[in-house]
Amino acid sequence: MDSDIVPETAEDVLEKARAVRDTDPPSAVELFRRAAGMGSVPATASLGYMLMVGEGVRADLAEAERLLSIAAESGDTSALCNLGFLLSESDSGRAVSYLERAAGMGSAKAMKNLGAMHYSGHGIPEDKAKAAEWYSKAADSGDADSICVLASMCRNGDGVPVDKAKAASLYRRAADMGESDAQYDLAFMLDAGEGIPADKEEAERYFRLSADQGDSDACLCMGGICFERGEYKEAEEYFLTAALKGDVKAEYNIGLLYHGGYLGAADEAKAAEWFGSAADKGFVLAHTMLGAMAMDSGNAKEAEKRFRTAAEQGEPTAMYNLGAMGLSGNAGLGFEEAVGWVARAASAGYEPAYELLTRLNSQRRRGALRGTLSPRCRVCRPGRARRVC
Repeated sequence: MDSDIVPETAEDVLEKARAVRDTDPPSAVELFRRAAGMGSVPATASLGYMLMVGEGVRADLAEAERLLSIAAESGDTSALCNLGFLLSESDSGRAVSYLERAAGMGSAKAMKNLGAMHYSGHGIPEDKAKAAEWYSKAADSGDADSICVLASMCRNGDGVPVDKAKAASLYRRAADMGESDAQYDLAFMLDAGEGIPADKEEAERYFRLSADQGDSDACLCMGGICFERGEYKEAEEYFLTAALKGDVKAEYNIGLLYHGGYLGAADEAKAAEWFGSAADKGFVLAHTMLGAMAMDSGNAKEAEKRFRTAAEQGEPTAMYNLGAMGLSGNAGLGFEEAVGWVARAASAGYEPAYELLTRLNSQRRRGALRGTLSPRCRVCRPGRARRVC
């Protein structure tokens, strides 16, 4: 009967290792080790990678390099690519050599890594034109990350001539592959008519796709779109998704919803809580709103403190409000300082400040001049994305 037992092969052990890798990495390490000992090149490459990154085992870069080198010499593409990545810090010449071999065998990952090395000048001279060539090759192989990076380079003229139409086309390709960054960037270009005919409906579709994957910028945009349509509850849901990821603009926007009574009766306590969280993270408009709320409640000292905090960071509404408080005798500012803040607000383009200065020039008397506070109550949306390559 023993003669009928089929011996376990390296391929059998390799398949077992692959089957348990996601659920039990330590067991996978031991199985890969067995298969590697039986001569399996893929197992040797996988074990080398797990030792390189510390997956299921303590990281051991020296042993990882030894195993990856063995697999690379046998022509394993993943080993060539991972060995190139491993050596990029210590021996960039060898790293490029291994990555180019892997790229020549069709590895999009190696092409992308070569693009990144040339783009950043990591261990080799910076050459963004060469980086674009490698990213283009990886993009042609279907690598979504490389498509996004190449789109960004075309959009910004970064190492290649500016070509916004090509950027939009590349973003669309990656967006339709499900890349949330690309969905957001394409939506922004569609919304602004940047390099592509403006299409608000299509822009919203892509903003929503990205937001539904949790992209904070897209959530802010969708929240803003819903707010403008009067869909305040849906706006809150999008803002909340971004706020729970620590986005201060989203926290501020939720504060506005509660402060303005867009979700029912105005709730100043909840508004102050959200504004306070955003202010604690350094968001200047939140200080402006907290100042306005403090002034409304009769706490001029707190209002002055909040307005000054925001004004000193260049926020025009706070500059105006601080100056107006001083001119009205509600803050401890001299006349010249108060006028100075109003003038700075006017220089920043804040229209009420121009009006107040006009009144000042006509009246020429401090006592006759009383400034009216002007809280900032606009929902914040992100600016143009500038993704790092």
